[in-house]
Amino acid sequence: MCLALAGLLALAPVTAGADPGLPSQLRTPESAADVVRRIEQVTRWAPGLISVWYYDLSAHEYFGLNADEVHAAASTVKVLIAAYLYHLAATGQLSLDEPVALRAVDWMDGSGILNGAPEGTRFTLRELAHIMLVHSDNTAANALMRTLGVRPMVRYYRSLGIRYGGPRLHTPQQVWQDNRIAPEDLGIVLRNIWEAAQRSPEPWAELLTFMQESRSKSRIPGGLPPHVPVANKTGSKGTSFHDAAIVLARRPYVLVVMTHGMTAREASYYIAAVSREVWEWHDRRAARRP
Repeated sequence: MCLALAGLLALAPVTAGADPGLPSQLRTPESAADVVRRIEQVTRWAPGLISVWYYDLSAHEYFGLNADEVHAAASTVKVLIAAYLYHLAATGQLSLDEPVALRAVDWMDGSGILNGAPEGTRFTLRELAHIMLVHSDNTAANALMRTLGVRPMVRYYRSLGIRYGGPRLHTPQQVWQDNRIAPEDLGIVLRNIWEAAQRSPEPWAELLTFMQESRSKSRIPGGLPPHVPVANKTGSKGTSFHDAAIVLARRPYVLVVMTHGMTAREASYYIAAVSREVWEWHDRRAARRP
């Protein structure tokens, strides 16, 4: 078990120059040991590794289980691509209505609907972000990375203290080959998106809406009551299966669960089980707060 806090440098806001209004110190809830114990119990027969990071967006409290373990990010990197795009839009460095023409180099097998779309087909940056997040479209992700630049994106996250990327990441193809992140860093990106949307709904609320429309709802959402909205992004590669979510409850929270060494069915079962335990614990705590 690892109840480790991510470095404070990583808690910088996504909008440059804005006052994040964050507390000077974060806390681990006294009852966190109870939910971590429950998670360990429900996952004790899991055939692989499970890493968890939780952050209460109202109380600024957190806990983690193997939260600094680095995983193949797979399609969860699309959260980073989208957050970087919306940072550039929010700071006036580009327009989300800017058109982008697809190129053959963008085509990529796997999830999505754009692979093989005619070269030269034009989409706005906003449309590509929507397709990428809703359909987990790899071709849309490649077109965005080609347009925005992989190196500037990596430098941006490094400047915030987010441990993502390295000197070998220069092209979209290299991202898919060496695409790794820890749950706590991925969770901080989600937390930054939420904080930015509270300060500046335009354009950040749109990004949350796109994530709410994601077609993949069997993992973290699978452990939640049906009425609870969730903005999430899954990732799958080999025997690595993940989900990263902002659970939009009355007291919202971030939950990231990353796994390795399981089948998709096993991972979905255990991710939903972790989500259920976290929800029940969080809901009990929320009911006791004003």
